[in-house]
Amino acid sequence: MNRIKFAGKILFLTGFLLGSIFNAFAQTSGEGLPKEVKWMYDDAQWGISHHFLAGGTLNNAYYMITDYEQWDHYISNFDVKSYAKRAKKMGVGFVMFTITQNRGYLCTTSKIWDEHAPPCPSAKRSPGSKNQLGTNRADYTPSRDLIGDLAKALKKEGIKTIVYIPYHVCDRWTGEQVRPSQYPDWYVVDFLSDLAQRWGKNVAGWWFDGLWEIRKSEQANDFPVLTKIYNSIKSGNPDAVMGCNYGITNFGPNTSYVTHDKFAHFTGGEYNTLPQIPTNRVVKGYNSKKVQYFGWTYTSKDHPVFAGWGQIKLNLKFPDKKIADHTLKARAGGGVSAWDVAINMDGTWPLDRLKQIQTVGLATGTTKGDSYASLSLINDNDKSIDYNGEWETAQNTGTGAYKQDIHRTTRNGDSYSYSFAGKSIVLATSIAPDQGDVEIFIDGKSQGVFSTNDPYRKQIQTIIFEKHNLKNKKHTLKVVKISGKYMVADLIGVK
Repeated sequence: MNRIKFAGKILFLTGFLLGSIFNAFAQTSGEGLPKEVKWMYDDAQWGISHHFLAGGTLNNAYYMITDYEQWDHYISNFDVKSYAKRAKKMGVGFVMFTITQNRGYLCTTSKIWDEHAPPCPSAKRSPGSKNQLGTNRADYTPSRDLIGDLAKALKKEGIKTIVYIPYHVCDRWTGEQVRPSQYPDWYVVDFLSDLAQRWGKNVAGWWFDGLWEIRKSEQANDFPVLTKIYNSIKSGNPDAVMGCNYGITNFGPNTSYVTHDKFAHFTGGEYNTLPQIPTNRVVKGYNSKKVQYFGWTYTSKDHPVFAGWGQIKLNLKFPDKKIADHTLKARAGGGVSAWDVAINMDGTWPLDRLKQIQTVGLATGTTKGDSYASLSLINDNDKSIDYNGEWETAQNTGTGAYKQDIHRTTRNGDSYSYSFAGKSIVLATSIAPDQGDVEIFIDGKSQGVFSTNDPYRKQIQTIIFEKHNLKNKKHTLKVVKISGKYMVADLIGVK
């Protein structure tokens, strides 16, 4: 090859590489974005969300809770420190958490909400609801500010908090749907300002649902409602970012990936399938304002009414690797991804969700831990499990049990054993009102007695025991029923 041709090839390859680097930088540089939103891509990188909502017969939603005492119990006993530490292990950069949606119950305290609550729905529509003491107004506020406590705990772990709430007052809190939706000043000014000022910089962002209902009137009148909302959230944190949901298909197939107002810092992103892969971090929104690309979908299988959002009773929709790969591809194109993860009412994560989300963290390099991502999950019907006693099986449980099947026994002293080679063992099962204590043994040595009882509701795939420092050799796990009506075998994780 002559020197001229060789030099030409070198110049071509150099130009190609430089062009590729420039294009990649242009896709992800974020030039022109508002400074307060840059943390989403630069620091947090990706995140998760939870539809942590009561509702029950008020619209058959998410957690089937209409009873105030039960809702207050789960809000009061949510272990925010444990949750935040686990989220850190997963490599999560931000958490989106619901304040409320449409059904009245909040995840926080609020005197303003109390002052404007309607009377309780009928006992048939909302059994267990109650009025505030000395009034005929429903008590929809718990005794604890869960959002505030969770945001503080997450902040200590370096994780941002985004809160989710509709732009309008709950439209089903009377038990019947109210139309058109209402957005009085006590809500968009007093209530939102009070929360924003209470939480301050512990809450980094807000995501408002339902804006498709007033999109045209807002645009035609220079956004009177959104202006009040924007000023309210900024009153607590001047750097707070804002996203607005204008629906998935209301205004065309790509409506989730653009903006329709002058305040949003990132796209609404909501989609019921895998979000599209972006080609640029910067999206030109309303009046060409530059905003951060954001894509968001759920990880549970589809429900006929609520898709997979918050669906704790449904199993996972995607293989772990698929959502990890999608997160990487979206990030390479400048996008921020969020994955809606169903968690139990007591705030614990089902084991299969832990494994999936930590897989994303490993793929993106936001965590080095693999305590869950590397586990092999062993279902209760595995032939290697030895059941001793009088056991029965249940399939298609519809509870969210791993692969929707379980083994269970009613006789104290019955047990099951599983032998494995490795250094880690994680035992997950349901906890429920009709379950009691179990004793766990490793290689014949008792590890203690563990409760599988919940006073109100069934929680699924809950980790009741884990050990990650075993000698890397063959071991035997044994679980023995001590008390309660049932002992349930569901899922074992080993490495």
